[in-house]
Amino acid sequence: MNLADAMRPQTFDDIVGQEHLTSSGSLLISLIESASFDSIMFVGPPGTGKTSMAEITGRVINATVYKIHAAVSGAADLKRLSEQSVFEKNIVVFIDEIHRYNKSQQDILLKLIDDRKVKLIGASAENPYFNLVPALRSRSIMFKFNALSDAAFMELYNKAVPHLKKIHNVSHVEEKGILKHIISLAQGDSRRFLNLLEISAHTGSKEDGVLFISAKEIENLMPINNFSDDEFYDVLSAMIKSIRGSDPDAALLWCFKLIKNGVTPEAVFRRLMISASEDVGNAFPDGQVFVNACYNSFMNVGVPEGYIILAHAVTFLASCPKSNRSYNGYHSVMDYLKTHDPVVPANIQQNPQDYKYPFDYGNFVKQKYMKDNLLFYNPSEFGFEQKIRERLHKLWHNFKNYE
Repeated sequence: MNLADAMRPQTFDDIVGQEHLTSSGSLLISLIESASFDSIMFVGPPGTGKTSMAEITGRVINATVYKIHAAVSGAADLKRLSEQSVFEKNIVVFIDEIHRYNKSQQDILLKLIDDRKVKLIGASAENPYFNLVPALRSRSIMFKFNALSDAAFMELYNKAVPHLKKIHNVSHVEEKGILKHIISLAQGDSRRFLNLLEISAHTGSKEDGVLFISAKEIENLMPINNFSDDEFYDVLSAMIKSIRGSDPDAALLWCFKLIKNGVTPEAVFRRLMISASEDVGNAFPDGQVFVNACYNSFMNVGVPEGYIILAHAVTFLASCPKSNRSYNGYHSVMDYLKTHDPVVPANIQQNPQDYKYPFDYGNFVKQKYMKDNLLFYNPSEFGFEQKIRERLHKLWHNFKNYE
């Protein structure tokens, strides 16, 4: 049994670094101990105790815990659980990465919950709120798990020492200042910390009943994240500005410097999705669809091959024609709404007066869709957006100024 398995939490107090959730009288503990929840969601980085919390919950309420990963399961698995609930009356379903479930899969979950056949615990490294259907969202309470702090890692180390003594048959463990280095490599992940600690113990030396742990092999196993917060945002900014400036080579350089220094690919993809609208926009409208497809492919393929897909997305965006006009339009309308409270004109209200149905006039007819003749979105002359500009100019000439 490896160190991480040997130290798997058995009680809420064994979970390190989440005292805001595990302290006596906290909302989460109260809900679990009283079994008065239908659906709860655990949101936080890997290695912070989400799975352990679900397993302990099952023991506390004397329920069978069925663990499912949303990436490799589907409607058939959920239907089998429904059938299983006929024979088992106390079931907790733990679904990791629940934000990956589509609407139909969530609807099956919803029925299981509403029929009181199961209690649901969802977990995700990303906030699943925006991916949940409203009905499931309204039934769920979300709890945030934090990346482990240095103090939490020290507590975890102290808990690990007795196990290391037993495994290596020594009376004392000496870390000689190496622990700080292992903590920096763990990046808030308790599982990663314990794996690195175990490797360091196995590559260490023993003398007179003392185990001296060593980090000499760690450098070959994991990159060191040398980023300060400022450096991280500098490199992230450099990647986005390189994409905006249509330099795919520089964009690749900064993208994979982020990856090499421990930034998750998911975090990079989130920035690419923003850039697809902010910087490419309607100059190439399919850019957003393409990047989202790359993200889904990456999640299905995994690493290292998935990095090819990430490179594909980066070079594509950097090579596309660019337009920030949708981005500008958003900020323009938000600035306008700070000082104005527009009223819907009578002709386009729910019960309209003198509304002109465009298809009665071919497919377009000039009419007022807002009281003032405002222009928030002014298309550029780049890429596909030039066609949008030409069409809008043709439709609205002498009414809106697209010159």
